[in-house]
Order: sequence, then structure tokens, then C-alpha cells
Amino acid sequence: MTQSHSIQGPTCEHCALSRNCTEKAEQLANKSNNPVLTHKIYHKGDKLFCAGDAFNALYIVRSGSAKASISSMDAEEQIVDFCFPGDLVGTDGFAQLQHAQTVTFLETSSVCYISLHSVNALLANSEQGRQQLLGNMSRSLLMQQQQTMSYHCMTSAQRVAGFLLDLSARLAKRGLSSNQLTLSMTRIDIANYLGMAIETISRLLTTMQQQGLIQVQRRQVTLLDIPKLQALSRFEVEENDSLFMQSNTALLHANSYTSQAMIQ
Repeated sequence: MTQSHSIQGPTCEHCALSRNCTEKAEQLANKSNNPVLTHKIYHKGDKLFCAGDAFNALYIVRSGSAKASISSMDAEEQIVDFCFPGDLVGTDGFAQLQHAQTVTFLETSSVCYISLHSVNALLANSEQGRQQLLGNMSRSLLMQQQQTMSYHCMTSAQRVAGFLLDLSARLAKRGLSSNQLTLSMTRIDIANYLGMAIETISRLLTTMQQQGLIQVQRRQVTLLDIPKLQALSRFEVEENDSLFMQSNTALLHANSYTSQAMIQ
């Protein structure tokens, strides 16, 4: 069973993520007659909840990161999203009052716990809260649609470029640097999420680095040319596609030490 530790952390007015949360958690706490919101700390590999668990709370990632996954008919894991600070987690439980996904932490992380009672109070009394919650659920649906489209319509290079740009946009939304990425997930997780082979991920990262689009040092990725990455992800640069094909062919015959130095 997953071990977590409850702590009484700083109030929401002192939290840098409060403007990204579904209403001020302090207001939620007041509505449920609970003066301080409970924070929980988890470690790498811990589960926040598993598919089939009862839906009894929503969570806001306070620090760290996690992956959300579902299981296929043959019990294989399929990653459907990654969760970062400020993200609202657990909305998959609304449909049947039980979770359809499993959320696993990628590193030591903390979450803010919002009980179902407080969630119901929020939905009943706050127009802003309802809009923010619906916005979050809409984003999740859009992400799933984009993921499905990427499997059928996008090249491997476009999927990787789009993935990096999505991480960049999520950082920018929180007022953080949009060109300095720390990938807490493994390349196996990235390959699973994008529906690609692990070797293809490493090969494309190497190609992008050679073309001056990014710089990679193990888990640290710097986006050097965001406009070109955006063009690549939108099918707009045919020359880039040709360059990727040429580079990938050459890399198949190159030494593998560069790829091994990528995201371990």
C-alpha cells in the first residue's frame, strides 16, 4: 500500500501556485469548516490512486510530477498524461464515482487534498470554481484527442516537437522559464506516451540537437529555437522533414554513445 505523509503546510496565500488552482484552497477549507488545507507528500513510485479506487477527492500537484495511465485489455500500461505543479488531478472519477486512471509519482512530490465534500460545496456556490473545473476537464479531453490524432496523423518528429512544446507551454502558464525543461519521466515513459520506440526518441532528440533546435544534457532540455519547433509540430516545414529523414538514416549507422547519454 502506498505510504504518504500528511503535513500542515503554508496557507494558499503564500503558495506561488495558488493562482493556478481551482479557487483559493483556503476558501474551500472555509466552506468545509476545515481551517487548514491538508498537504500530502509522496515518493517516487507511490500511487496517488489506482483505477477502480473510489472517487473521494480532487488533488492539486504542489511540487514534483506524476504520470496518469490506463490499462489495456491485455493489462499493458498506456500513459495518457503527465501531471505537474498546479495541475488538478482526479477529475476522471466524476463519471462513475471511481477512478478510471492510475496516477504514479515520478519523483518525491506533494499534493493538496480537496475532499469531495469541499468539491461539492465549490460546485454549488462558486461560478468561478465551476468554470475552472470545466476548463480543466476540457483540457484533459483535448489532450486525449490530440494524442489520438498524433498516433494517426503526425510523424515521429512532429510528436516529439509537440511534446516538448506542450511542456514548455505548461511551464510558461505558471510563470516559469519556458525554454528550460527538466524531464522527470524516463524515455520509456515518453515513448509510451507518444506511441514510439525508445530508440526513435533518442534518435530524434539527437537530430534536433544537431540542427540547433534543442540542447540536451541527460534530463535537462533547453529549447533553443521555439519558432522552428512550432513550425515542425504544425506540419509547416517540409525541408525540416527531409532533413530529419536524412539525419535519422545517418544516425542509424552512427555510434550509439550520444543516444545513451540522453534521458536515462
